[in-house]
Amino acid sequence: MKIKKTPKAHIATAMVLSTTFLFVGCGTNTPKETVPNVVEEETSNNESLVIENDRKEENQYKNITNKEDVTDNQKIPTENINIYNDVLTQYRDMVQNDFYVNLRDLDTYESSFGEDIGFEIRTHKQDIYYTFYDIDGNGTMELIIAGGENAVSNPTFSPWNYDLYGYDGTNVVHIFPEMEFGYRTNFSLYDNGVIEVFYSGSAAESGVDFYRISTDGFTPELMDSFTAVGHLEGEEPVFTYSQNGNEITEEEYNANIQSYKIALTELDWIQIQ
Repeated sequence: MKIKKTPKAHIATAMVLSTTFLFVGCGTNTPKETVPNVVEEETSNNESLVIENDRKEENQYKNITNKEDVTDNQKIPTENINIYNDVLTQYRDMVQNDFYVNLRDLDTYESSFGEDIGFEIRTHKQDIYYTFYDIDGNGTMELIIAGGENAVSNPTFSPWNYDLYGYDGTNVVHIFPEMEFGYRTNFSLYDNGVIEVFYSGSAAESGVDFYRISTDGFTPELMDSFTAVGHLEGEEPVFTYSQNGNEITEEEYNANIQSYKIALTELDWIQIQ
């Protein structure tokens, strides 16, 4: 089952070709003395229609063939997907074994999960999804893992991101190996290759960092960092806002963060079953 998240994936542009119709005129027949040449006229008309229909069918076939060629050019290379088979197998085993709930009181519980599965996605049973997206445009897809519930009954469903994987040329790696994504820390993707990581340490401290993937294809590079830290003055909470360590106003804080938000094209989410 595929769940679409709006805005995501690349959509092939339809190619419309003009169709040329050949109109064949009927010849002028010299009638016999008293009987009109009805048979010859009908035969000429029928031949014209056959020729015209043949040309139409030929052009329609060319149009279909050209559209299929465009679609084929947009297909994801198989090798871009197969590199993540082991990771997806780990998630598939988790789902098919009911998140190993029957082992929760045993010493083997933690080791039952695959080594590439984050901690927070294990904490409660939910639907698990994956998708591929070439974030940095280098030709190698990244793998995104997400979770959520009630996807079928909710047409506006957007899964909650839990992990992001890349490829270092030899092995699959976590793009953010030091981060545990879940509810206090998470990420969003933007169409210009920007990854937003947002976090909340407490009610009084939160932040947003923006990254790009470096030229090696898997290391995140920090572009911009925003923090909001609060304290009480009497009974009133007062927040201090900063960008890359420099204090800014709340209005600047919000405006500068919003300037990064460029809608991502459609993503095709596939449920792991």
